[in-house]
Amino acid sequence: MAKNINTVLNQRGIADDWAEITIERWKKAIKDKGIGVTQSLINSFNHELQMAGNDVKVVIIRFNFYGRFRDMGVGRGLKAYERGSNKQNLIAAKRYGANVGFVGRQPKKWYNKIKTAETYRLGELLATAEGKQLIQNIEADFSNNLTLKF
Repeated sequence: MAKNINTVLNQRGIADDWAEITIERWKKAIKDKGIGVTQSLINSFNHELQMAGNDVKVVIIRFNFYGRFRDMGVGRGLKAYERGSNKQNLIAAKRYGANVGFVGRQPKKWYNKIKTAETYRLGELLATAEGKQLIQNIEADFSNNLTLKF
């Protein structure tokens, strides 16, 4: 069954609004965690929708990659696999010099919890919209094709 223009626009609108809300939630988490002095991470967020026919297939949200490093507590010589213990931090400190500033670096979790919750929420929103459209199509089909005889 071909989708009507209202369904297509509704699906695009839901995905677009969802992306904007998700970005705002990430920006708030970044501010709450005190990540970034220059605001370059916050200013780097943008999104786009990739369509296949009339369906939204992919919602792409882009931001500066170093934001993920801040989320994991790595960077400047401290690799993710070295993050495991203080002993590994001390080994890295000896290798790169104690003044590098990464010893004791802690993760500032801002990404995964919001990503997971908002991804599920998008699925719920789209499923609800599709369900409503299906009900409207069935009702229209019944009213157009149903003849009651008494």
